[in-house]
Amino acid sequence: MLEYVFILPLLSFAVAGVILAFGKWLPGRGASAGIAVAAWGFAQAAILFTKAIQGKLALPYEVSIPWFSVGSTQATLGVYVDGLTIAMLVVVTAVSLLVQIYSIGYMRGDPRFKRYYAYLSLFTASMLGLTISDNMLVFFMCWELVGVCSYLLIGFWFEKPSAAYAGKKAFITTKLGDLGFLVGLLSLFYCTGTFRISEILELAHIGFIPPAAAGAAAILLFLGAVGKSAQFPLLIWLPDAMEGPSPVSALIHAATMVAAGVYMVARLYAVYALSPVALDTVAWTGAITALTAASMALVCFDLKRVLAFSTVSQLGYMMLGLGAGGFTAGMFHLTTHAYFKALLFLAAGSVIHAVHTNDMREMGGLKNKMPVTYITFLLGALALVGIPPFAGFFSKDAVLAAALARNPYLYAVGAVAAAMTAFYMARALVMTFHGEPKDMKKYDHAHESPPVMTGPLILLAAASVVSGWALSRHEIFERLVNFEGVLPFELHHVSHGAVALYAGTVAVLSMGLGAWLYKSKPGIPAMLRGKFAPVAGLLDRRYGLDAFFLKFVALGDRLSSVLFIFDLNFLDAIAIDGWAWLTEKLSRIQRWFDDNVVDAAVDATGTVTLCAGRLARLAQTGIVQNYLLFIAVAVSVFAALAFAG
Repeated sequence: MLEYVFILPLLSFAVAGVILAFGKWLPGRGASAGIAVAAWGFAQAAILFTKAIQGKLALPYEVSIPWFSVGSTQATLGVYVDGLTIAMLVVVTAVSLLVQIYSIGYMRGDPRFKRYYAYLSLFTASMLGLTISDNMLVFFMCWELVGVCSYLLIGFWFEKPSAAYAGKKAFITTKLGDLGFLVGLLSLFYCTGTFRISEILELAHIGFIPPAAAGAAAILLFLGAVGKSAQFPLLIWLPDAMEGPSPVSALIHAATMVAAGVYMVARLYAVYALSPVALDTVAWTGAITALTAASMALVCFDLKRVLAFSTVSQLGYMMLGLGAGGFTAGMFHLTTHAYFKALLFLAAGSVIHAVHTNDMREMGGLKNKMPVTYITFLLGALALVGIPPFAGFFSKDAVLAAALARNPYLYAVGAVAAAMTAFYMARALVMTFHGEPKDMKKYDHAHESPPVMTGPLILLAAASVVSGWALSRHEIFERLVNFEGVLPFELHHVSHGAVALYAGTVAVLSMGLGAWLYKSKPGIPAMLRGKFAPVAGLLDRRYGLDAFFLKFVALGDRLSSVLFIFDLNFLDAIAIDGWAWLTEKLSRIQRWFDDNVVDAAVDATGTVTLCAGRLARLAQTGIVQNYLLFIAVAVSVFAALAFAG
C-alpha cells in the first residue's frame, strides 16, 4: 500500500491537465474526473490511517530515486511517510473531496467552471506533494506551487477589481515570507549538507546541528510559515482572500494551504527543538496572532471575513501549541480545525448563495428558511468555540494546557482569545440566522441549498462533532503523531481536566453573553461601538497593519520612481547613451586617422617603392652598350673626384 503513495499527487496533477485540456467533453465538464480522483485519494488515505492506528504499517516509510547531483550533493525524488504525513493526507483528501462535491452546486453556471476544477485539482496535487515529499527541495517547490494555486483561486473572478487585488496581495505577502524560507532552507542545507528530511531529522536528534545554527535556520524557515499561515504581522492577506469563491475559502484558506506553515514547523520539529529561542518565537507569534485576529473579528460585519479572522486566530493557536512544546496538541488542533472551519465556510457559502450578500447586517431570521445550513453552522460554531463534546473542545484545550505548562502568560493570551472566539461566533450566529430579517427582499429570495451542497455540510458537521472524541480515545492521535525527541525546556505539570473545565466554562459564558446581547439587547453593542469608536476604528483598520505595509509599498513606489529617473537620466542618458555617443565620435576620429594617416602612410610607402623600382628598372635594360656607358660615367666621376682631392 505504501509503495503506491507517490501516485496520489501524480494522479491529481494529471487530472488537472486533463480537465484543462478536455474538460468540456468530460461528464460534468471535468468535475466528475476531479471528484473521482479526490475520492480515490481519500480512500487510500483512510486505508493508510486505519492500518497505521492498528499498527499494521512499518513507519516511517521512505523510498527515493536519484534526481540530480551538484558536486558531491545528490538530490533525490521520493516519498517520506510517517504518522504526521498520514494525518495530513487524511485532512487534505477529505476536505478536497467534500469541497469539490459542494462546488458542483455552488459554481453551477459559472463560465469558467472547467478551469475552476482544474485549479482545485492542481492545488490538491501541490498539497499532497508537499505532504509526502522526502526532501525539502521538492517541499519548497510544492510550497511555491501552492502559493500559485492560491493566487489563481483567490483571483478566480478576476473581472472584479477587489478579487484581482486580493489575489496579488496574497501572492506578494506570502512571497515576502518565502524569501526568509528560502534563506532558512539554504542555511539548514549548509549545516547538514542534505535536503533529505529523514537525514535532517536524524542529524537533529543526535545533536549534530549546532543549536545556534538550528535556531537561526528554524526562525528563517518560520518566516515562510508566517506568510503562508497568515501569522502576525503578515496576516493582512487572508481576510481579503475571501474575495474568491466560498469553496475556495474552505479548501485553501481554512483547511489546507494555510495549514502548510503549521505542517512545516511540525515536519522539522526536531530542528526547532534544538533551540528554545526558536520555539518561543513560534509560541509568542502564535499567541499574538490568536489574540489580534480574534479581536478584529469582534467588529467585522462580513460573514466570510469573520471566519477568515477566526482562521487566522486558530492558526495562531496551532503555532502556540507547537511553540509551547505541545507537538501533538498543535497537530491535533490542525486536524479538527480543518473539519469544522471547512464546515463553517461552506455553510457561509450556502447563506451567501441564497441571499447574495456577505454583510450580516442584511441577513437575519434565516434559520427557518435554511434549517440544514443553520444546524450545521451551529455545530461548526460550537466545535470552534470548544463546547464539549465537540471536536474543538478536545484540541483547543490541549493547546491551552500546553501553553499553561510552558508559560502562564502564553496561557493567559490564549484564554482571552478563546473567550473572544466564543463571543464573535455567537454574534455571527445570531446576526445571520436569528432575529427579524434585516432585508425582506433578500430574505424572501433565500432558500435552502440543494443536496449536492448540504450533503458535504452534513458530513463535515458529523466530523466536527465526533472527530475530537474519536481521535482522543485510547490516545489514537497521540500514538499516530508523536514527537520522540527531547524539548529544550522543562514543562510544568498541568491538570488537563482543570484547564478543560475552566476553558469550557469561559466559552459557554462568553458565547451566552454574545447571544444575549445581539439577540435581546442589540442596542448595547451599537452603543458600545459608538462609545469606543477609536477602538472599533482601530480594529476595523486591522491595527493599521494594512496601512503600515501600504506605506512600504508607497515607499517602494517612490524608490522605484527615483531609480527610474536615475536609470533614464543617468544610466541610459549618460552611462549608456553617452558612452555610445563617445564611442561613435571616437570611431569617427579613428576612421579619419585611418584614412588620412595610416592609409596615407601605407600608400606613400607603396609610391616610394614603386618609384624606386622604376628607377632601378632603368639600370636593368639588358643592353651591353648601356652598361658600358654607366661604367664609363662612373669611372669618370671617380677619376674626377680623385684628381680634385
